[in-house]
Amino acid sequence: MCGRYVLGDGSWAEYHEMLSIIQPAQTKPRFNIAPTQTAPICYVDGDAITYADARWWFVPHWHKGEAKNWKATTFNAKIETAFEKPTFRTAWKSGRCIVPASGYYEWTGAKGHKQPWYISVNQNIPVFFFAGLYARSPEGALSYAILTRDAEPEIAELHNRMPVILQSDQLVPWIFNNVEDKTAITEYGQGWHGQFRYHTVLPFGIRDEGPELIDNAGLDL
Repeated sequence: MCGRYVLGDGSWAEYHEMLSIIQPAQTKPRFNIAPTQTAPICYVDGDAITYADARWWFVPHWHKGEAKNWKATTFNAKIETAFEKPTFRTAWKSGRCIVPASGYYEWTGAKGHKQPWYISVNQNIPVFFFAGLYARSPEGALSYAILTRDAEPEIAELHNRMPVILQSDQLVPWIFNNVEDKTAITEYGQGWHGQFRYHTVLPFGIRDEGPELIDNAGLDL
């Protein structure tokens, strides 16, 4: 977790209106965002929150060479340990970001017979935000990781980890690094119990795309 996610239809202007932090920019619906692909993130530039497209596979700023030559699996990072890991600790202090999403996927079952599930949360806005960390290469290219934590009990059958989905009052403290590490680690991404919605979807490939990917396959828990 998290290995694929979804960013549905909507615009940054809509998100800005509801969350009062995002600059306007049009987004395109995507239903199969995979590691190494480019997707939008929000981060602090000076004193303002801005947005940019970034590569979903974190490459630390000190890496020499092309991003594709970075071999560590760093599209996710554990919120419990990222602050102390050499790969992520600089970003933990000065490279925090938020990643807009509408849902994400998990897989259950044996290898060769994996069943994909689509997971989202019930809320009145068209997007939520993962907590993330980003880095900038010497050439200026951005990359990011999505932070994860222990899954809430109601979805732990699908995977024992889940992305850190920020509550609305956690967005600004997280992105401006105005929260104590202990609080971020123990509290951020919590509080979604009873608000998840999830269902099976038909198996799909890495190049598949379209709203039919999140259609209910009729095998809910």
